[in-house]
Amino acid sequence: QHKHNNSTMKAAITLVALSFSATALHAFSPTPAVLQQQHSIRSASSSVLQLRATAESSSSDVTKDTSSTCRRSFLVGASGTVAAVALSLQQPALAADDTKKQPICVIGCNGRTGTEVVKYLIAKNEPIKATSRTGEYNDAASVPAGAMLEQLVCDVTDPKSVNLACAGTSAVIFAASASKSGGTPSAVDNAGLVNVAKACMDANVPHLVVVSSGAVTKPSSPVYQFLNLFGKIMEEKVKGEDAVRKLYAEHNANLGEGGQKLTYTIIRPGGLTLDPPRGVAAIELNQGDTKSGRLARADVAQLCVESLNYPQLTGETTFECYDADTGAPLATVGLSNIAKKKTDGEVFVSGFERRGNTYEELFTGLQKDA
Repeated sequence: QHKHNNSTMKAAITLVALSFSATALHAFSPTPAVLQQQHSIRSASSSVLQLRATAESSSSDVTKDTSSTCRRSFLVGASGTVAAVALSLQQPALAADDTKKQPICVIGCNGRTGTEVVKYLIAKNEPIKATSRTGEYNDAASVPAGAMLEQLVCDVTDPKSVNLACAGTSAVIFAASASKSGGTPSAVDNAGLVNVAKACMDANVPHLVVVSSGAVTKPSSPVYQFLNLFGKIMEEKVKGEDAVRKLYAEHNANLGEGGQKLTYTIIRPGGLTLDPPRGVAAIELNQGDTKSGRLARADVAQLCVESLNYPQLTGETTFECYDADTGAPLATVGLSNIAKKKTDGEVFVSGFERRGNTYEELFTGLQKDA
């Protein structure tokens, strides 16, 4: 118990001493705004011990939003609740050698896919801005010591908070989506995504990665028709996609002197599972929105992060992704996903499939958006 108290006290002291924030990360001469922020952190630190003790002594089962679970259960046959997660107020410090490295911002860090993105970035020792409407990363208790993680408020329906979240980052991964408490499909998957894209342009963020959905361009498909029952989410997702493509095309076509070309990647996963990642060799990419399947959220997270390493291959592209042995045409994929069926024996070739043993191989040959 004595060791635990010492550990907790160190966490509180770390919060006060480091004043971990995006501004402090890039400004070595404190501005009045930074000093004010540091003062706020010091004021709040006195309650860290009490709040941490409360969080560690209580837990509750968190039921996922009913509509979101229902949507995904149609594709993967999985629904229900997830185990409650412990909350932590500790902010790990940046390693001394990484103070000049710009973080990757994860929008929607508390969603199931967003959480996997943060975990993968931590494993790769990348500095992270983990953003959510609450400003807390729900899986912070599992973050290892020394991880470069900053927790930050970002409500995609509020352009001001979006601008603050995106500023000073090397890339942004948009993993947010509509929920009962977080906003409608129109507000989040469409207008919220547009807010993020505009903020990336204002801040000259080199790369935006968007997690969308397969079948968004096929309104006659069973998958689209079912999912669209929930707030017309498929309609709003494709509107958001189209807006991103248009914004970036206009930006890059009208660069002034010294202007910076920016890029995006839109990823359309099939039915999402909570299975362990199978890795790059199991994944198939497709273009044209004619084929889908199932894929672990952890594999989607890896695609998001790894696409940032090959902007020459993934920039200005939109592609579908799924495990190759679950791929099926949109007309039947919903039923095969519910049954968790492998589809190796059902040959359907779109002509745009991509496979590879490395991410570079997997991304090679993707066609740029028109």
